[in-house]
Amino acid sequence: MNFFGIVEDRQDPLQIGRVRVRIHGIHTDDKQMIATPDLPWAQVILPTTSAGLSGIGTQHGLVEGSTVFGFFRDGDTCQDPVITGVGIGIPQAGYRETTTDELLTRDTDKGFNDPRKLTIADYDGTPDGKNPEQSPQRSHGLTTAMDTAPKAPKELTLTYDATGSTITEETLSETMLPWYPLYTDDSDVSTIARGTALDRKVSDKLEGFLDSVAEPVYPYNKVNQSESGHVFEVDDTPTKERLAYWHRSGTYEEIHPDGSHVSRIVNDNYEIVAKDDKVFIAGNADLTVEKGNVTINVNTGNVVANILQGTTDITSEGKITITGKNTTEIISDTTITGKLHVTKAQTNESTIVADSTITDMGAVLATHTHTSGVKAHKGVKSSKPNSTSPS
Repeated sequence: MNFFGIVEDRQDPLQIGRVRVRIHGIHTDDKQMIATPDLPWAQVILPTTSAGLSGIGTQHGLVEGSTVFGFFRDGDTCQDPVITGVGIGIPQAGYRETTTDELLTRDTDKGFNDPRKLTIADYDGTPDGKNPEQSPQRSHGLTTAMDTAPKAPKELTLTYDATGSTITEETLSETMLPWYPLYTDDSDVSTIARGTALDRKVSDKLEGFLDSVAEPVYPYNKVNQSESGHVFEVDDTPTKERLAYWHRSGTYEEIHPDGSHVSRIVNDNYEIVAKDDKVFIAGNADLTVEKGNVTINVNTGNVVANILQGTTDITSEGKITITGKNTTEIISDTTITGKLHVTKAQTNESTIVADSTITDMGAVLATHTHTSGVKAHKGVKSSKPNSTSPS
């Protein structure tokens, strides 16, 4: 015997993926007759792409309010339902029509609806709570509510000034229940699969960075969208082919049609390489640090920079400090444009040549003379030869 119905509970105590289903033609919407906790558990058949064994594979994606199809394993007894598939369509504002064409408003206290209330305490005194009036011997009720359920963010605030980005979560009220369906009178297929592109624009904040080229066309963008707002896309839209994932925080990664790769991390980034790391860049490499410091620590080993063609320029608006605990060596002709200040003894293995004067403690070497018998300072070329001081 086949059936179709509505999922009302997925909190399987055995954690094997069973769900409670209210079945059309079998169950009433009157919870005084059969409440959600009294519905039988239904096994869900997974595709053969999932092993369904020893933690290998995937789980189903059913939620409260999903329309499902299946059969009863026990035949006409109708107590052992098995779900074989899920239905998709355009949900109405009401959950059913009466024989007089009246559309009944969705309500958590009615069957064939998402039954979850704002908190667990809100089930007290209702058919879905513990020891209800219609079934006082039942010691269990629904075990989850919307305050602990996943929900997509209400708003994202993204910054590029090192202050971090924030997520504003949705604040629920009674008027927003039942939670599922999230909307009515529109297709259950994700809007992202039907042409809506996520906001991945960065060029207005960061010059030289690529924006997303996403222009998805139905039915070519295959989308996996989660309850809390994560999105995975395999987009085959001609000339706009992409692979992309989106985290609910706004962090995303996308591969463009030409193979270009763009990623944005809205808060901190950590990368661990437990062995060697090798990077080849065939073109330019630009690194911009907006606010903060750059620290490179080499605990054991050397730092080697080989510039085979071109120059090396270091510009600092502040002080430049080079500290070597052993010896700092410059192997090259060196030009210092500015004043050189040496705080300790200076040793020269060759001559010092100056176009202007060299001054030591009170003596100007360009005009300095020595008394007879005193040798000229080693390694100093004066503008005048040694001579005897006048008497």
